[in-house]
Amino acid sequence: MEIAYFVLGAALVLAGAVLFFLGQRRKMRALIKSIDDFLSSGERTMLSVEDSLLGQLQFSICELENRILQERSFTQKKEKENTEFISDISHQLKTPLAGLRLYCEMEQAGCAGLYTDKELELIEKMEKLIANVLRLEKLRSDAYEMHFRLCELSKIANEICAVLQPIFPDTEITVSGSAAMRIDPEWFSEALSNVAKNACEHTGENGKIDILIEPGERSVSIRVQDNAGGVPQQDLPLLFRRFHRTAASVPSSAGIGLAITKAIVEKHHGIISAQNTGGGLCVTMCLPVIEANPKI
Repeated sequence: MEIAYFVLGAALVLAGAVLFFLGQRRKMRALIKSIDDFLSSGERTMLSVEDSLLGQLQFSICELENRILQERSFTQKKEKENTEFISDISHQLKTPLAGLRLYCEMEQAGCAGLYTDKELELIEKMEKLIANVLRLEKLRSDAYEMHFRLCELSKIANEICAVLQPIFPDTEITVSGSAAMRIDPEWFSEALSNVAKNACEHTGENGKIDILIEPGERSVSIRVQDNAGGVPQQDLPLLFRRFHRTAASVPSSAGIGLAITKAIVEKHHGIISAQNTGGGLCVTMCLPVIEANPKI
C-alpha cells in the first residue's frame, strides 16, 4: 500500500512538473511572439505582474522597448532639427547665388569677361551641391516617403548599365545574378547608379565593372567590383561620409553621392561596406529580405 501511495505521489509530482513546464513554454512562446510583433509593427509587449524569472524578463523587455522608442523619438527630433537648419541655410544661399547667376548671364550676353564661363560653372556646382546636401538631410530625417514594391534587381542594374555605357565607352560593365525583392525602385536605382558611376569614373582604359547580385535565404547582396586599383586603406571607413574625397576623386566630385547611397540603403534597412579586393574596390550593399516595411 505504501508503495502504491509513493508511486501515485511521484506520478502527481511528475504531472505537475510537466504541466508547469508546458505552461512556461507557452508563456515563453507568447513572449517571443510579442518581441517579433514589436520589431515588425511597433506593438508594445504587455507588462507582467508575475513574481517570477519569466515575469522579470518580460518586465525588462518592456523597459527595453520603451527606451528604444524614446531613443528613436529623440533621434528623429534631432534629425528633423538638423534638416530644418540645413534647409534654412540652403534657402539663404540660393538667393545670392541666383543673383550672381543673373549678373554673370547678363555679362555673358553683353560683353563676357575672361572668367565669366568659369564663374557660371562654379555657381552651377554650388547650386547642385546645395540641392544634394538638402536631399541627403531630408533622406536621413524621413522627409521622403519610400514606396516599396516587388522588383527584379537585375532589371534595374541593366537599365543603369544602358545609361552609363555610352558615357564610359572604354569601360566594360556587366551584370550577373538576379533576385526579386521589395524595394523603392527609384531610390534604389539612384543608390546603385551612384556606386556604379563612381566606379566608372575611377577606371581608365580597359576598365571593368562587375555588378553581381547574390540572393540568400534572409538577405540579398549587390556587389559592385571594379579594377581601378582600390583606395588607400585609411579611406575605406570614410567613403560614405559626406564631403569626403579621396586623392583619386574626380575634380567635379563633392563627396555627396556615396553618402546619399548609404542613406538610401539604410532606409531599405540594409548596410553598405567597401573593401579593396580583386585589383580594385568592391562596394557591397546587403539588403534584408522582408515582407513589409518594419516600424523599427
